[in-house]
Amino acid sequence: MIGKSSLGLFFCFVIAVISFSSCTKEAVVVPKQTTIIADTTPVAAITDTVADNHINRTFLLQLVNGLRAHGCNCGGVQMPPVGPLTWNGLLERAAWDHSLDMQIKNYFDHNSPNGSTPQSRITAVGYNWVFSGENLAMGHMDEQAVVVGWLGSPHHCQNMMSANYTDIGVARDGDYWTMDLGATGKGSLK
Repeated sequence: MIGKSSLGLFFCFVIAVISFSSCTKEAVVVPKQTTIIADTTPVAAITDTVADNHINRTFLLQLVNGLRAHGCNCGGVQMPPVGPLTWNGLLERAAWDHSLDMQIKNYFDHNSPNGSTPQSRITAVGYNWVFSGENLAMGHMDEQAVVVGWLGSPHHCQNMMSANYTDIGVARDGDYWTMDLGATGKGSLK
């Protein structure tokens, strides 16, 4: 006979297997994923480079690095586990500038009405990138909800899982979220 504690452990194991086998919101057999298990590895202290950016930087970094540590399926493309990202204040500044611009000018796009692109904004803040990418989201949500939303989009999910990126910065102004990802020429690139 199976006791309550054994049944509980079995249930936790099944939930863990489901959680780590795919990170898409859509799955053929398993229910939609609505939570992410954050990487609890201690992270270096993150400096608030943008005082008006009221997000939990550490939690966002732990969420994304939790995904990267386990690998996932991004819209049918299996993404293997990759190394963790490091918070970068310059990328946070570029992300903040874009979120603020979208909020003020009431648009939602990677290219701004004045012609700036993710790459031009990242360059403008002084980040010397070799690889760069950007995820956008709009809506009243918290850190976990925005990351789960990006998981539901194959391209955004692949951005978060790309081994080409080593750095991350995320910002929100109002309901406008921007995640900038990058890697500089220093060190080995994958």
